[in-house]
Amino acid sequence: MKKKSIWIIGLIILLVAISGGAYYFVHNNQSQVTETKTVKKTKPKKKVIPKKKNISIVAIGDSLTQGVGDSKSVGGGYVTRLTQKVQSKYKVKAESHNYGVSGDTSQQIMARIKSDQKMHQDLSKADIITVTVGGNDFMHLLQRKGLDLTAGEIADEQVQFDKRLSQLLTDIRNYNSKAPIYLIGIYNPFSIYLSNVKNAKVAFINWNKGSAKVANKFNDTHFIDINNLYQPKGITKKIQKTGSNPYLYKKDHFHPNGTGYDMMTDKVFEEVNGTTKEWLYK
Repeated sequence: MKKKSIWIIGLIILLVAISGGAYYFVHNNQSQVTETKTVKKTKPKKKVIPKKKNISIVAIGDSLTQGVGDSKSVGGGYVTRLTQKVQSKYKVKAESHNYGVSGDTSQQIMARIKSDQKMHQDLSKADIITVTVGGNDFMHLLQRKGLDLTAGEIADEQVQFDKRLSQLLTDIRNYNSKAPIYLIGIYNPFSIYLSNVKNAKVAFINWNKGSAKVANKFNDTHFIDINNLYQPKGITKKIQKTGSNPYLYKKDHFHPNGTGYDMMTDKVFEEVNGTTKEWLYK
């Protein structure tokens, strides 16, 4: 009888232990499920950077900025077209200030940057800055040396030009340290009617490479190569006979015509469109 009582007591203890463990497991598991349900993972809110409502474009340079050779229906060269594209694409009010002067060399452009008070004011407020420079520097060298211009003379002049270009960009940055600068290179207008100009083809390529290296030393400064823009893919008999480039102004065979400025604008806008973080947002 005593052994039977001990066995019963032991069985009771075992049942209590099992039921207690089962209760703990179920209760603990339910608590974890509840905690999992109540803890919600919240995604961090994406910071929205407000877009500017007004964009100011300041264009500095030579005849390409002025728009010499453009069609009368548009006028203003790539500057007018770029302003229209920015306004249409991004639904903002865009305005441009054109400081292009035909015939200006790098030294003359630098002189204007230093002395023009209106330019100083516009530069300080600019969201986008464009620059065309170098074509007249190269042409002056060609005029001095003629068709006997050597590769060494071109290289020497390029070194001096690169120094002037660096100073010009420094002067611009003194008035505006944030707005992106889009430096447009020079192009070879001689590929058709003066295709025999010695060293010209290589000279234009090297000149642009030098300008690109200078631009790369400045923050948010982008070089736009247009050297191959006005080279017709096929030289037809008509082009050979007339000796004229279909993308250049017929009166001087040097500046772009309306179609040429359309092409230039597309190249510039491609770079501007790819760098919106530098100028479109506050």
